[in-house]
Amino acid sequence: MKTFAIRKQAVATAALAALTTLTAVAGVSAVAAPAQAASARCVLTITEYDAYGWRINNNCTPARPSDKLVQSVYWGADWPDVDDYLFDNKYPTMNHTFVIDRIFLNEDAATRDEVYTENRFIRIDGSIYTVKSNEVRKQFYPFSDL
Repeated sequence: MKTFAIRKQAVATAALAALTTLTAVAGVSAVAAPAQAASARCVLTITEYDAYGWRINNNCTPARPSDKLVQSVYWGADWPDVDDYLFDNKYPTMNHTFVIDRIFLNEDAATRDEVYTENRFIRIDGSIYTVKSNEVRKQFYPFSDL
């Protein structure tokens, strides 16, 4: 166990030294990109519109004002299984609001549904980062109506 801890510490020290050298030589911050992506945020809200549909609002704030939202992918959370792809929107606005039929959010036929978004942003340099929204938990299409 002690050998593993020493080896782990040596690897971490070597990685830190390499990162410090890279930063000094290149003159750039190695933590800038993840920190900038972490400052971006998306909040998903889903409210009842009428007897047939839900109003969806996906409100995103990019890491920088120059970043553009290029895609919002809607997923049904299915722990521990792989999440279900529901649909996506290409080039949505930062405050994208729309109405959708109830059945499109029904990702679990017999249980409560959990929906979230993965939002892809593109930076001015062409690099892409993804921001995950909060998870909305509701029974979007009642099992009794099936």
